[in-house]
Amino acid sequence: MNCIDSHLHLDAWQYPDIANAAKVLNSQLVEANVDKGVVLHLQIQPWSVAEVSKVIQQYPRIEAFVNVHPDDADALQVLEYALKHQHFCGIKLHPRLQKFSLDHPNLANICQLAAELSVPILLDAFPDGTAMMQGFSPLDYAALAKRQPNTRFIWAHMGGHYVLDMMMLAKRLANVYFDCSYSLLYFRGSSVPQNMIYAMQSMRFERIFYGSDYPDRDIASSLNQSLAVFAQFGLTDPQLEKVLYLNFKEFMAW
Repeated sequence: MNCIDSHLHLDAWQYPDIANAAKVLNSQLVEANVDKGVVLHLQIQPWSVAEVSKVIQQYPRIEAFVNVHPDDADALQVLEYALKHQHFCGIKLHPRLQKFSLDHPNLANICQLAAELSVPILLDAFPDGTAMMQGFSPLDYAALAKRQPNTRFIWAHMGGHYVLDMMMLAKRLANVYFDCSYSLLYFRGSSVPQNMIYAMQSMRFERIFYGSDYPDRDIASSLNQSLAVFAQFGLTDPQLEKVLYLNFKEFMAW
């Protein structure tokens, strides 16, 4: 079965040389028979936008989203150049790690640029202790999506243990999508995976993407363990094909 991994990172911890990091990632994608992987550039990693751009062009299986901070004076210029000339195909924003709120005034221009260029914005939506102490609220994600109806948003990690709240909001927001990365495996042994599957079923397995959040686990392990969870809850082959491949392929028009 075909597979696209919509949420992964280069491993800066084990491979500080970006060439090695990209080579290892590509090898893992090949070995796991993953058709494409989407690298999420992060400003906290030791590589520039230009370095990530250069390395992803060496591997047809690897695409990338570019990360900026809304406070950056040149954020719009960096985004526009990256998306038009450096082979990036989406925008990554990380309110938890980058410590900004979703009502940040500069987000409007970023969202409008994404809409103009027809690229999505992936927002971290994992409510760990840090995010919760920063005031994590599903309503903030919904408010941003409602303010920017022409921008497509991916709420990463399906909102963790807030998945049912996030799902109910997404049902009223046609421009919102999910990836199931990290949360599906992190919360095993709790009710959260069951809630995630319920949310997928309630959304008819539309607007849901598979992701591994590599290097949290290696590509093959994440995929195999995720498939085991899906099998546990009885997903059919057509449902799996949507989540693993077709939804994201159609979303990105690949």
